[in-house]
Amino acid sequence: MKFELIIIGAGVWGTSAALAAVRGGLTSVLLVEANAGVASESSAKAGGIVTDLVWHPEDMDWVQRSRQLYQEAYERTHDRSILRRYGMLTLADPYRRDLLHRRAKVLQDRGIVADLWEITKIYKEFPELDRLNPETVGLWTPGDFHVNPTAYAESVVDEARNRGLSVRLGTRVDRLDINSVSVSVQIGSESLHAERVLVTAGTWSAKLLGKSGFHLPMRPYRVQLSSLDFPQGYHLPMVWDLQTDVYLVPDGPRNLLAGDGTRLSEHDPDDYQTTGDEAFESHIAAQVTNLTSQADTAGLRTSWAGLAGSTPDRRPLVGQVAERLFVACGDQGFGVMRGPALGELGLKIALGEAKTPHLNPLRHRGGDFPIRPGFTLEEEL
Repeated sequence: MKFELIIIGAGVWGTSAALAAVRGGLTSVLLVEANAGVASESSAKAGGIVTDLVWHPEDMDWVQRSRQLYQEAYERTHDRSILRRYGMLTLADPYRRDLLHRRAKVLQDRGIVADLWEITKIYKEFPELDRLNPETVGLWTPGDFHVNPTAYAESVVDEARNRGLSVRLGTRVDRLDINSVSVSVQIGSESLHAERVLVTAGTWSAKLLGKSGFHLPMRPYRVQLSSLDFPQGYHLPMVWDLQTDVYLVPDGPRNLLAGDGTRLSEHDPDDYQTTGDEAFESHIAAQVTNLTSQADTAGLRTSWAGLAGSTPDRRPLVGQVAERLFVACGDQGFGVMRGPALGELGLKIALGEAKTPHLNPLRHRGGDFPIRPGFTLEEEL
């Protein structure tokens, strides 16, 4: 059998592309995932924050579209675990007041609620943040929410299957071979054929395409997150502290997610430490304690690590790699925020319905480049 489209990688990017494909009328689409479940690798290990507080106008559009898709899945399934509306409070020292003000103005001009708070307002609304420096200022964005990427991806695949999508889980692709009429997807001794292939395999995309003779300018780097046993009934929003780059995400009445564990060095997606390291666990405990006295009685449940994909210019790689072969990757550490929209974009390019030469995956030539975090308030680092 020859498929119209094979999508490799079933995170939030790939599952969103798959649903868009079958909704758009394709009748033979296969989604292939190396793991036993969808969105069970980098997507599942993400913090799940969805915020409009991004600096690039293109990212703002992708976040807005992704918001729509997350909301649509929530309304379709009534699964409350897909998204939770907490709002986000971004904390900064007074030297960054102007930066917060500029970001607030950009959001307000787009019709998004964003308010600059002084410390008295922060204490009033969230008294549990009782250890902040009195000079701290905050940017409150109440429309920001937390998503469960795995719950979203599962709901998307359920609908897509009902529309005819084929899914193969626990299936690792070895390489891709291209001829004049199709792309051959090699899985062990088995060959699958497709008119076109879209690779949405996250940080593994570069390794797969490398085995197939194509170089992608993407370097996987390690990020860490912890789950804290917090006092029953705590009241916190999502928090992002710009001074330490610590972020907090409520995750149930006794659970708080806390992260800041970016390690800006390259890692092999098939061979990296998937548990949090001791230095990270000690550091995050100290930083959370500096924000709230509630952390004095908190305990560590667990910590873990995933990979993010850095590109030379911090922009995603979305487009054609070769005849009939396309890719959408390069999350730069905030792929869940933009993932559904970028998955859709990758599909449109594969089908010839969109062109984005500025995102051409082969736009960068040459060798090494520095790994830089992508989710920042500053345009340049």
